[in-house]
Amino acid sequence: MNTQKNWSFLVTNLVPDEDTKFTYDEFSKWMTDSPTEAMVYLDGIFQSLTLKRMYMLAKITGRPALSERYFARHVIKHGWQKLKVELNASMKELKWAHRYIEISDLYTKRNLLKTETMEAFEKLIALTEVFLQESEESFDDSFKENMTSTIVETSDVFMMPPNSLYESDSVQRQQTSEEFYMVNDFSAKNEEEMNEEIEMDESGHEHIDEPSQPSTELKTSILLERLRMLQSSSKESVVNADSFGLFREYMHINRPIQISLLETLEKVNAESTPQLILLSGSVGDGKSHLLAYVKEKYPDLVTNVRIHNDSTESFDPSKSSIETLDNVMSSFYKQDSNKKHLLIAINLGVLHNFYSFAESENRYDSLRKFIDASNIFGHGEHIVYSLDSIHLLNIAGFQTYSVGEEGAHSFFFTSILEKIVSESNENPFYTAYLEDTNHGHRSIVHDNYDFLSNPSVRESVVNVIIQAMVKEKLIISTRAFYNFIFDILVPSDLNLDRERPEAALPNLIFGHPDRSNILSSLHQNDPISFRIPYFDELITKYVLSQHPQEIAKNELKEIGDVYSFIHHSPENESKLNTLGAFLVRSYSLLNPKDVDQTYMNFLQYVKAYYLGDGENIESLFELIRSVIYLWKGSPRENYLFIDGANNEYRVAYPFQAEEIVDQRLFDSAETKDDAFYRFSPFIRIGFDVNGKEILFDLDYKLYNLLVKIQHGYRPNRNDLRDAVQFIDFYDELIRHTDKSKSILLVSTHDGSMVELSKPKFSKSKFEVRKVKQ
Repeated sequence: MNTQKNWSFLVTNLVPDEDTKFTYDEFSKWMTDSPTEAMVYLDGIFQSLTLKRMYMLAKITGRPALSERYFARHVIKHGWQKLKVELNASMKELKWAHRYIEISDLYTKRNLLKTETMEAFEKLIALTEVFLQESEESFDDSFKENMTSTIVETSDVFMMPPNSLYESDSVQRQQTSEEFYMVNDFSAKNEEEMNEEIEMDESGHEHIDEPSQPSTELKTSILLERLRMLQSSSKESVVNADSFGLFREYMHINRPIQISLLETLEKVNAESTPQLILLSGSVGDGKSHLLAYVKEKYPDLVTNVRIHNDSTESFDPSKSSIETLDNVMSSFYKQDSNKKHLLIAINLGVLHNFYSFAESENRYDSLRKFIDASNIFGHGEHIVYSLDSIHLLNIAGFQTYSVGEEGAHSFFFTSILEKIVSESNENPFYTAYLEDTNHGHRSIVHDNYDFLSNPSVRESVVNVIIQAMVKEKLIISTRAFYNFIFDILVPSDLNLDRERPEAALPNLIFGHPDRSNILSSLHQNDPISFRIPYFDELITKYVLSQHPQEIAKNELKEIGDVYSFIHHSPENESKLNTLGAFLVRSYSLLNPKDVDQTYMNFLQYVKAYYLGDGENIESLFELIRSVIYLWKGSPRENYLFIDGANNEYRVAYPFQAEEIVDQRLFDSAETKDDAFYRFSPFIRIGFDVNGKEILFDLDYKLYNLLVKIQHGYRPNRNDLRDAVQFIDFYDELIRHTDKSKSILLVSTHDGSMVELSKPKFSKSKFEVRKVKQ
């Protein structure tokens, strides 16, 4: 089996042009470094290959092709069963596909292991081998070419958003909505619902009931159409650096990195020597959008600048992305282009691969020295960095939220939400909302839109998003945030009945961890999971009331008019529980305030660290010293145990250390008077032990654990997994402490101690004496 050849076929034919097309070597490294992210990438290829295989088998057997609805993400396992039963797919293919799907389903619950993603990759390659082999045996080239184009067309329909943001032809708009509904109604169902719909027919074959006809309301919901543009699968969400467009122009938010880019371009244009700009970051963080914006609004700044967007221009069937970059770089240094300067938009992973390539080839010496000096692959303290003729702007270094006097705030996320609900004729979502309601079309999506229009709700949504980013170290790109908005407005099953509290925004945002990584993180901060006295009283009062709907209306006040189901008494216990959860979550969203004091304290320490506030950081050192003495225990002041309490005697070493911080990050905020964006959500802190600087990164999870330990908590195995950095830090402290003068042996039976010390004059190696307790 030629794995590299099969992978080349998959990438060439099944990966959309706007996505990065990895070579075999690049993807192998990605599977090792980020197995979960690599698995998400494979899923799109697996689905497309499955569709190709279905059309091939239909042609071979002479039977009608199956509906593409059977191959949506949540039901594709059943689709493969139909391929086996109805189109004669082989049993080995079915087993490979089912095993692939089993592994894929795991990443909705946890991060994948490298071995798991590699196994899924092997199954995908095996399926590709069968496809290519039968393709060569069964079809001539003209049919294969025609089949490929057919699949591309159907894939376009599968992800097609409305063609125009301001399309006015109602007939065309209705057709688009119907078309989208027919291909997505089936995919939106969760697996549990699909299992209920699958039955066995008289011949022993399984079949799936056809979905009921879509309601008129759904087919004519202009708001739903517009919201689809926010989905990650929408072409509107995948930005082309050469095209700005009406939708992106409306949604544009000024960000600090934009100012830095414009300033750098102005500086570059004033230089006579060719200049290189690296605009780096992560997938979906807005590099292409920023380039499109600059081209549209500031064309004079890029007249003499060649722009290479690695995510959309890196692939040539005969070249890897690294080879393409090599050509671009060579052309720049030789000045083969008619444009003097070069700007490369590049993901950090690709930049790292190119750096490794340049190092192995011993080329681009000045670029490699620049990258080393910037430390972008280390802790990246340089967000904007220039050296000679090379300039780096690292979008990943600019947080989408700021830290200031009142905690954390995100102007960026807040502005996006305001754009979505702004009562303006320039807002395509609001005009769609009005058009629907003026024609009497209203669904739970419209109710959710009304709820999101409340300023307090938007403030709370941003607060919980930032908390997820700080607590879970979640990175939320612009594209992911757009998709998140869609997820909290539109229920996954597309049942838009207004009488379903489970489809209301408060329940969508906290109660569906399976839909995305963001919602999974928000579920960890679900208000109903915290024992807050007021919430306990509210639920008790609600459950015991003979008219619970009156309790809900009184607590939610005018928002009670948004959701019609509030006005009805719940008919069963399940509905009562759902409404109770809705009530607590709604109240929490309508009354934004941070009740997590540990979280707020951590933010204040982050602020103090980057502002250089040594007085506040001193209190943080008190916490760390306290936990160091509690970690394995201490027999007396300035001594630390190095082992557990299971031995007859325990050993304790002396501990003397000086407090230190990372001087590159401490006091590095770009502004002292306002909120700042250039920081990482952790604090690098530690001690100097006998001239050895020992630092560790204190993030929220570790800080929270240390606070609990200070108050008597004993960490379990899961805690210790999260505290690996601190464990290593503690071991380093012990390793470098001065053991030459004194060591204590402590009896675990009665606590008696003896001291082993080095005598000043005796020839003995150690002197032993009892120590008073």
